[in-house]
Amino acid sequence: MSARDVGVVNGRAADERLIGHTVHALDEVDSTQAEIARLAAAGAPEGTVVTARHQRAGRGRRGREWWDGAGDSLLVSVLLRPSLPVAEAPLLSFLGALAVAVAVEAEGVAPRIRWPNDVLVDGRKLAGVLAEAATTAEGRLDRVVLGIGINVDQASFPPELVDRAVSLRILTGRRHDVGRVRDRLLGALDAGYRELRARGGAGLLAAWRRRSVTLGARVRTADGREGVAEDVDEAGALIVRTEDGRRLRVTAGEITGAPAA
Repeated sequence: MSARDVGVVNGRAADERLIGHTVHALDEVDSTQAEIARLAAAGAPEGTVVTARHQRAGRGRRGREWWDGAGDSLLVSVLLRPSLPVAEAPLLSFLGALAVAVAVEAEGVAPRIRWPNDVLVDGRKLAGVLAEAATTAEGRLDRVVLGIGINVDQASFPPELVDRAVSLRILTGRRHDVGRVRDRLLGALDAGYRELRARGGAGLLAAWRRRSVTLGARVRTADGREGVAEDVDEAGALIVRTEDGRRLRVTAGEITGAPAA
């Protein structure tokens, strides 16, 4: 497949898209994030996409390794140059998770999102999102590289992942075309990014809330504090109400389930 993959996604021709006007479809790379970072440094325009059949050194959130079966996963990174305050850059991570949810719903599954951006089905991880931001010397947001990995056609996982990961194929009992899922994902990203640029993040966050598995649940923050996840604010931070009535604003770190009170 050529670097310029001209087609139609959700009725919009490639030349009309903000995201996906140019797709670099590669075979095996260290990571799609590293590839698109190189393209960004060379002046690639916003909306450039890199995909790969396999990553030798794929990364998830907090530096974790991302495992993929060659040809069975959708591995994609997108270059964004948003006009957002640095504090609102996490909204792009929410956009990624929501676009994944829309894409896989069309494949016949019902995903939920764990704050901020893990896409789950029946408690197992179907997809992950990694948003990496870079700022200018003046402290303004220069770009965000949005990396997405979706488990599409794996028939099985390594033993250490069996209880934590799942694929579309395992969930539905049938094979799924990675290219079709890619096109649906890029279409959802394009539509969501257009809305974010035109109207701000309110609609994006409302759609995320409807799919959230975190809101309303008892959670434990990375520093050991516990409470009920009440909401997310306009920048995507998680608001947790502790038992003594305090409201915690959590912007980073792992959120885990807390024991029932």
